[in-house]
Amino acid sequence: MRAFTFFILQLSFFLIYAQPCDDRNTEYIPIADLGSSTFQEYQGGLYPNGSNAIPMQHFQEGLSVASHIKPLNAEGKEDSISGKIGFLILGYSTAAMTGRFFRDVVAIKSPDTKLQVVIGAQGGRDINSMTDSLSSYWDGVDSALHSNTITAAQIQLIWISTGDILTYSLPFPQQSLQQVDKYALVLKQIKLQYPNARIVFLSDRPFAGYIGVNGMGPKELAEPTAYFHSWTVKWVIEHQMNNDAGFTKEEIPFIDWGPTLWTNGSKGDKQGYTWNCDDAGKGGIHASSKGRMKEATRMYVYFSNHPYTEQLFK
Repeated sequence: MRAFTFFILQLSFFLIYAQPCDDRNTEYIPIADLGSSTFQEYQGGLYPNGSNAIPMQHFQEGLSVASHIKPLNAEGKEDSISGKIGFLILGYSTAAMTGRFFRDVVAIKSPDTKLQVVIGAQGGRDINSMTDSLSSYWDGVDSALHSNTITAAQIQLIWISTGDILTYSLPFPQQSLQQVDKYALVLKQIKLQYPNARIVFLSDRPFAGYIGVNGMGPKELAEPTAYFHSWTVKWVIEHQMNNDAGFTKEEIPFIDWGPTLWTNGSKGDKQGYTWNCDDAGKGGIHASSKGRMKEATRMYVYFSNHPYTEQLFK
């Protein structure tokens, strides 16, 4: 009850009103809805061959990795009594905002879990801030861990949702492919800094068709860059499935899709998930409190039902 009361107060305090605009959509089709169809000659589907089902070999590897997730003490040793399972949120401001709501949903819906959600994502710090181990971005993450009395050795799950403000002028697929290389660098940093990181979940960006309305928001992150980013995530994961250099499980942690966030605005996807004007906060990049709750709920439903992680929410 106390967590619920705090959550309602937080919703009220952090309320960000949606910008006044009409609902929008684009001609783009979410890659999960594309299936075996193509976008500019590239086949859709979250996974190879136009499929949205995790390929069996990758799925079995994910289950094996997940079976080793246990509460750990500060030194990274198993401790079923007082140990923690660190769940680190990485990315830029949108990930931080949704992550805070997700953390509160976890506290309400799964109060007995050993999971501890830590917000390492930071405003104004896109993927380009994350590729270098000497970047102050990682100092900020260390500070977040310290503030939450959790160590790097206790981090076992990571969720990333980010963007790239430097590649917006590139066409498809060059824009997505250049971002793939940056993900490789970030994932190598994670492997070094969080030795017990079992699974890194990657999500695409939310629909960005409201950025620039009323002259507000970073136009470099407007559509179609958000849509192109879905392809980045798809190809990063496929690189690991193919055991490609730079993406092998010896070089980076096991990776897979997190919840898909890009949908075709008010038109939505085949599952009925939409991103409307009142989901987008002023400027179109930061979700309104309604939008944050929408994404946080999507995250909770995804992780609490995913075979890799469902047992951690009970």
